[in-house]
Parts: sequence; structure tokens; C-alpha cells
Amino acid sequence: MALARDGQLVDETTGDPTLTHGQRLPGDLQSLLARHDVTTDAVDRYAVAAGPGSFTGLRVGIATIQGLALAHDKRVVAISVLDTLVEIAAQLADRDTRGPDLIAPWVNAKRGEVFGALYQPAPSMDAADTRRTAGDRWRVAVEPVAVPPVALLDTWADTLATRRVWVIGDGVAAYQSVLTDRLGPGSRTIHETPPLAGVMAVMASVEPWCRQAVAPHALRPVYVRRPDAELARERRRRLDVDGGSSS
Repeated sequence: MALARDGQLVDETTGDPTLTHGQRLPGDLQSLLARHDVTTDAVDRYAVAAGPGSFTGLRVGIATIQGLALAHDKRVVAISVLDTLVEIAAQLADRDTRGPDLIAPWVNAKRGEVFGALYQPAPSMDAADTRRTAGDRWRVAVEPVAVPPVALLDTWADTLATRRVWVIGDGVAAYQSVLTDRLGPGSRTIHETPPLAGVMAVMASVEPWCRQAVAPHALRPVYVRRPDAELARERRRRLDVDGGSSS
């Protein structure tokens, strides 16, 4: 959780990991705001992580923010975890004389998979113009997927061999050796990142992200991987069809 004002981070906190999101989130939010004498109705705009990530975690976070925004007639900015990681990498690149050609957010999706995508500098725009946020300066080049890391690196093989790629996210540490073997000269991995809530709060308070605020009911999660319930229904349908055809 985090609080930002006019593009500056005011405060952020990480909840007790021994408790579920549903148990701790409402109370933790109230405590964070109370430290700064701010009430929920005084918040101008809410922000929430849209995913990809844990289905349950996303639903709890989105439902909480929807409830607050609905109660106070406020709008919400839903920000992708992948976009947030690109924002962090882009800020690091601004301080590097030889930044990346591409940024690859790389998130541990569990089950032996990663959420991955490739971002490139936006066309007709100077990637070194630090007055613009990463949301202005970087665009999706290869859409997000959820696949085993080796399979994804195989798909990206030609690109990795010829371009400077910065790979960032919590999936880096788990697959560092695989990445090291595949990345070409000038590329690097980044596994240490600041808490994403603080970055998202700052993003949501500035352009272009603040222009993407929507009514609470219009929020749409970024799942990338299909929900388990949907996959289970599909398996049951296949079993019904197979069973019917063989009887």
C-alpha cells in the first residue's frame, strides 16, 4: 500500500505476510492514511494493481479499491504489474549512458511459468527524454504470455542474441542461470526492485496514467493466464464430449 501526492511518494507500507490480503488490507489502508491525517474520502484518485498475479490476490485488491471508490464517487487507475516493472527499469536506464534496446518484465507465475513481455521505445519519441514517464516512452513490442521460461527464451532467441535487453522482476532470481546463458552482450538482469505499490501510486498521480482513470465498475484485471475455474470448466466439457461420443 502507498500514498502519493503530485507525483511524489508520501508513504508506503508492506502488510503482514502471515495474514491474507482479505484479513489485513482494509485495516492496513486505514492505518496508512491515518498516519498522514488523510481519510478515504479525501483521496482524489485510487489506484490498484491490475495483474498479472495471483487470481485471489488480484480479486481482493480490486474489490477493496472498487468499494472505496464507489463509496466516495472516485475514479480508479488500474496499472499492470508489467508496466510498473518497465517504469522501474526505465528510470534506471535514464541514469545509464548505454540503456537497453528492450525491457522485459519477468514475473514468477508459479507452476514453473513466468509472465513475460517485451517493451520497446515508443516510435517518434526520444527515449532519453526524462521529462516523460515510461508510460509515454515505452510500448509493448511482444504481448504478455504465461509460459515456461525456457520456452519463452526460445521464442525470443534471435532478439536476445542481437539486442540489449534488460530483464526485470521477481522471476529473475528463480531463473538467473537460464537467463545468463541466453542474454547477449550489453544485456542485464534486475531482480531487486522497490515495492511496486509505491511506484504504482506515483504513476497513477501523473500523466499518462492519470488519464486512464475509469469508473470502479469498469476495472478489468490483467490475468494473462486463464483462470483456473475457466480451465476446469473446459476440461469438464471435454470429458463430457469424449464420454458421450464413446458411449
